[in-house]
Amino acid sequence: MSSFEPTAISRSRPPDLVSGYRLEKLVGAGGMGEVHKATQLSLGRTVAVKLLNPDLAKDPSFIARFQKEAAALATLSHPHVVAIVDKGKTDNTYYLVMEFVDGPSLRELMRSPSMETPVLLRRMLEICRAIEYAHGRGVIHRDLKPENILLDQQAGGIAKVSDFGLASFLDDASAASRFALTSTHVSMGTISYMAPEQRVDAKSADARADIFSLGVILYETFTGEVPLGTFDPPSRKRPGLDARVDAIVMRCLKPDPDERYPSVTALIADLEPLVPGSLLSMPPLRLTRWQRAKAAMRRAARVTAQTAAGVTVLAAVGVLGVAYNRSGQVRVQLPLPSKAIMDQALRDSPRNGPGRVEDVTPDKRRVTMGDGPDLPQMLVAGRTLNFENKALVFPPVDDEKNASHVGRARVDVLGLVGGVARLTARVRAEAPPATWKRRLKELWDGPPPEPVASLGLMGRDGRYVTLVHHGAGAPLTLEWSLGERGGAMLGLASPEGEVRLELFVTEDGVMQAFVGQGKDQRPIAEPLNLGPDWQAHFGEAPAPVIGCIEGTCTVEGLTYTVDKPAPVTEVTSSPVVVVPQQPPRTVAANTVPAKAVVAKKPAPPPPPVKRPPVKAAPAKPTPKRR
Repeated sequence: MSSFEPTAISRSRPPDLVSGYRLEKLVGAGGMGEVHKATQLSLGRTVAVKLLNPDLAKDPSFIARFQKEAAALATLSHPHVVAIVDKGKTDNTYYLVMEFVDGPSLRELMRSPSMETPVLLRRMLEICRAIEYAHGRGVIHRDLKPENILLDQQAGGIAKVSDFGLASFLDDASAASRFALTSTHVSMGTISYMAPEQRVDAKSADARADIFSLGVILYETFTGEVPLGTFDPPSRKRPGLDARVDAIVMRCLKPDPDERYPSVTALIADLEPLVPGSLLSMPPLRLTRWQRAKAAMRRAARVTAQTAAGVTVLAAVGVLGVAYNRSGQVRVQLPLPSKAIMDQALRDSPRNGPGRVEDVTPDKRRVTMGDGPDLPQMLVAGRTLNFENKALVFPPVDDEKNASHVGRARVDVLGLVGGVARLTARVRAEAPPATWKRRLKELWDGPPPEPVASLGLMGRDGRYVTLVHHGAGAPLTLEWSLGERGGAMLGLASPEGEVRLELFVTEDGVMQAFVGQGKDQRPIAEPLNLGPDWQAHFGEAPAPVIGCIEGTCTVEGLTYTVDKPAPVTEVTSSPVVVVPQQPPRTVAANTVPAKAVVAKKPAPPPPPVKRPPVKAAPAKPTPKRR
């Protein structure tokens, strides 16, 4: 789970590290630190001790975030909010002591296909009540996601909201200065669950940003998918779900905050009637004996009608029973396709294909796949990859061979270390051809997922940045996982047919994604600012990678060009500051020649300097002339 190296945070901790508590077991680790199951010695009760990573404990901004979480939890006392017990500081780090919640997260509950709809609705209502209470106390969570919601098994599986490290305070204008928080915390949330206004300026986001996050969680709870771009209402993806849930979700996910629910209280008013056995404002009336008898007769009539209908369709149920069970296991999909494509469990196998590896200039290296005299190596994982007519093709999946539906191919070429980089390709994703077997499978399992193709850069330990093409009309997405930084951003709707995608990185480490070419080129989402040493975020010099899920994926013109970093003495040049505001072609034309001239000037002088001393020896005959 941790995005840090094992030596940084996963090392064993002495049980007496925190005074008054005995650390028993490491139960979780993340970007900020680790959580231990512990015993409070004074009372003998089980608690959770959250330790800030010692390296981050030297950074005032992370210390401020840690203290802010403690302040937010101290403000809240609610049965559906994790309670804080204590906070303090050791010799080399800070710690929080909270109640220990013995149970899974909401993420694990979502993965259970057998979980009943009424139970999920009840848990969502509990989460909404917790956020309603927090807003009433002037606290906005700002990082709501399934991983931050725990289910207390000892208390009947009730939901408890945790991790208020990115919370803000509505009623305290000095909170930012009090906790020394800056705009650097804007990018530390989970973008898939962020409201649009929070992605632009987290400081200006109000309580309605949490309502948007609740809408994303509500949709994902019932469908197993994050709502990206144009999506179907949840009732179409989950049979038996009340259609009134669709209206609730759609209102929560409005891009304009003014069109969402004005408060969580208003959201609860619409959600509460749909939850069986929820805590209503008035308890249900006790039924009389005659009313109970009439209810029993209605149930008996309903059971009789259902039995007659069941006899009619018994044969169909027998045929479709196994198929329904199998489809229930397949419907759970990963929120982001890039996670499936970049899965480290996929085994790579080397394969050489036509291409070209060349040094365009002394400081520029380029690799092209699909056409050329060289045979660069590619690491292919999952599905089969073919080279057809200068294109890289993932052919349709043959279900009879139980082949993987996910394919990945990475260019395995060394020497792609540099500053400015450009990755381009023309990508197409097509549904597999219709056959009688596939049509029969669709009748049993429902329509298959849309084909997905991707183009990106891949480093070590599952680190990547990738552009994902979901098919014509669907929005393009920029998805990334770079250690503790990760997320996804929606882009423009993909045009029909072939799509040209491009990733461009400036010398300052600003990464921008584009679709189209020439005058029709448009940016996708917002730039990622990785810094001048941007390749370090990948763990190593990244290499081009393509991916495919379902259907047929075709990639043509795959080209990756890297410029070597400028010499240290020439780093003072400043024109690249405006790179994100200009088209990538102009930037490349202005930047590359400047670097080429700088590289060529130092190269010629050394040979003349070395040659004169060697040829100076013949000067000895001059005395003979005398």
